[in-house]
Amino acid sequence: MPAATTTKPVSRPALRADVPPEAGFTLQVDGHFKNQFETLAQAKQAATDLKSRFPILRIEIYDAAKKARLPI
Repeated sequence: MPAATTTKPVSRPALRADVPPEAGFTLQVDGHFKNQFETLAQAKQAATDLKSRFPILRIEIYDAAKKARLPI
């Protein structure tokens, strides 16, 4: 009897938390890239919400266009 074969669904590669994104604004939490946003205002809102819930976290906003980090 032939062995059963399975096929895996084709998916896009997983985003890595240690590689900077190429566009937009991204939250960087304790050195790892997390959520990505289209505007700085959206990123700031998410960062301040997260910082108010978890004040011990080190949160920055990474601007991919300028390749700069903005502390929160």
